[in-house]
Amino acid sequence: MNKIKNNPVIIIDGSLYLYSSYYAFRDFQNTSGEPFGAIYGMLKMIDNILKKYKNSKKFIIIFDSSKKTFRKKIFKEYKNNRPPMPNSLYIQIQPLFEILKKIGIKVLTIPGIEADDIIGSLSYKLEKKGEKILIISHDKDMLQLVTNDINIFNKKDNRIITPEIIKEKYGIKPKEFIDFLALMGDVSDNIPGVPKIGIKTALSLLKNFSNIKNIYNNIEKIKFLPFRNAKNIAIELKKNKEIAFLSYKLAKIKLDIPININFKDMILDKYSSQNTFQVFKNYIFKSKKNKKFLYK
Repeated sequence: MNKIKNNPVIIIDGSLYLYSSYYAFRDFQNTSGEPFGAIYGMLKMIDNILKKYKNSKKFIIIFDSSKKTFRKKIFKEYKNNRPPMPNSLYIQIQPLFEILKKIGIKVLTIPGIEADDIIGSLSYKLEKKGEKILIISHDKDMLQLVTNDINIFNKKDNRIITPEIIKEKYGIKPKEFIDFLALMGDVSDNIPGVPKIGIKTALSLLKNFSNIKNIYNNIEKIKFLPFRNAKNIAIELKKNKEIAFLSYKLAKIKLDIPININFKDMILDKYSSQNTFQVFKNYIFKSKKNKKFLYK
């Protein structure tokens, strides 16, 4: 199995772990009643990753932009099922960015661009430079990015995802995961998909035809396939062709976003756990008289 082991460039899906940290440590407050659970959770996660990959010297965290993205422009219902960011999380973002800057960790956001597209474009740019990349995420959208040189560390399962792992679990190639999500939809992002197509049917179609284009090029053959309701699935595909290809556009992570970054900024010079949590304490446990940091 081709698993990245030594000194990868580490790219963290910051938006994903910002939310999970917030909910994991939701009740954490300082003596002034100001929340800091999201900050604490992020720093703890970063520290654990850097201890696990202590020889990795290039490290960056990617966050979503608050600006309207191209997906929202082509499908206004995109992510409409998500509640707005809680204010108690929002007020922790600027302090977190300040702390990350102080401890030497590079943060990247691009207005109007989702974190997934930045991660995808940056990963492929680094791969072309001969780097090995490890993306820290448990978002299934990220599986489409996996190559021999771009792996994903799923913290929930505590395992590294390689092309072989995806093939073993789903029977498809990483890039076919775009078609997989397009066919069955994605509730978390409100991607519609094709009605009545679930995991098993989507995988059966892809194992036979590899991608959505080939599925539609062979639409008349689908009713003869040996799976349940094949005739009805062919009808649903015909009726929802436009939605299927729209879902594909929504599910596909962009790999061509211009990334204007000095790669030297990703190099960790003097990171230490002790310094990180000392900086954290200095900022978070300031008295009421000196709390401008949290609300500047």
